Amino acid sequence: MKTNGRLLLIAKVMSQQLADRGPPMLRLSATLFTLILLSPAAGASALYDELAAAKIKLLGTTRPDPGMGLWAQKTNETMMSLIEGKWIDLGYSDLTNEDNMKKYCDKFGESFKKLTDYSFDIIGPVTPSKHAIHREYIFKTGISCNYRWNIEQQMEVLGSGNGKEILKNANGTSALLMMTPNTLLEIDFSFAQPILWGRCPTE
Repeated sequence: MKTNGRLLLIAKVMSQQLADRGPPMLRLSATLFTLILLSPAAGASALYDELAAAKIKLLGTTRPDPGMGLWAQKTNETMMSLIEGKWIDLGYSDLTNEDNMKKYCDKFGESFKKLTDYSFDIIGPVTPSKHAIHREYIFKTGISCNYRWNIEQQMEVLGSGNGKEILKNANGTSALLMMTPNTLLEIDFSFAQPILWGRCPTE
């Protein structure tokens, strides 16, 4: 590493001397020579910056071993302090403009309600003539939660003919992580698919 640093320093000095004293073509060659020599170092620096920024964004520090158990606890506490409100699945949402987003929220927004310090409820949107469908999330470990659908409500809304499918998916586990104060990433382990929740504007 030190040898590479010395070579880069020598190359920069030589290139600068050529650039100051040489003819235009030689100055151009010196510039290209410097760029070629410095490009791996620049790439390494950019990689470090990217990795450090990612660690800071997720863990809040560049220090080693920040304590993942404590991080998960604080992450969950933050999520529970922000969980209440109306949310939509951004994957299915029309975000082509703000008006369409608001219309989607009005029609398909799901209510998130805190139950305890370690559990919350999601109430799905349904037609006024039918009952809402609830599913309860309870913290398991780390940033994972067990969830359970209210199967009686599901059968009433979806019909008992779908009973086998409803029972098969009645329980599951998801990882939950707040991306921003208004976006929540859920990874459902049963389906191995991400759900990106977005908060609806307050009325």
